Amino acid sequence: MEKRGDVWISAVIYIALGVIAITIIISAGIPLINKVRDRNTFQQTKELMHTIDDAIQEVLSEGPGSRRYLSPVTIKQGDLYFGGQPLGYQDAVLWTMETKAVLIEPNAVVEEGNLKLGLVEDPIIADSYVVNITIDYFKNTNVQLVIDDEDRDPIKGKNSISITNLGIVGGIGSRYTGLKIDVV
Repeated sequence: MEKRGDVWISAVIYIALGVIAITIIISAGIPLINKVRDRNTFQQTKELMHTIDDAIQEVLSEGPGSRRYLSPVTIKQGDLYFGGQPLGYQDAVLWTMETKAVLIEPNAVVEEGNLKLGLVEDPIIADSYVVNITIDYFKNTNVQLVIDDEDRDPIKGKNSISITNLGIVGGIGSRYTGLKIDVV
């Protein structure tokens, strides 16, 4: 009879050890998987922002009436803004996402062409960051974004974008090239 009880006690111990081992593996693996996923999202979004920048540059160089459609524009994580509302940029294209991964040097700005990449530590949550990619060359040129109010909301998921050169707009002393961006 003692042998029968020993078998059950052994089985319970093995099951408990198995559950503990699986719990440890999952608790260590999920944060690692999330960091890798965030790194991939960052790289894919950086490529998308380069594509948006190239389309803007082409439209500006071709003159009034020039238009480019980008479809699909897929934002898997984070938010894409035209008008740059969260960081206060008036004429900027901005993507921002919260992450636990250190994707670039914190509190520094890295420039890649017209893109500015930044990573800011969250002041409230420990080991949490906000990564952003900005196209803000509009400050140094006579180009101004013309964006409808409904297109200033953050863009998520799959969308299409239309970029149109409106030509020279504005009154005397405030002439600029209008660049209209529509989310379709």
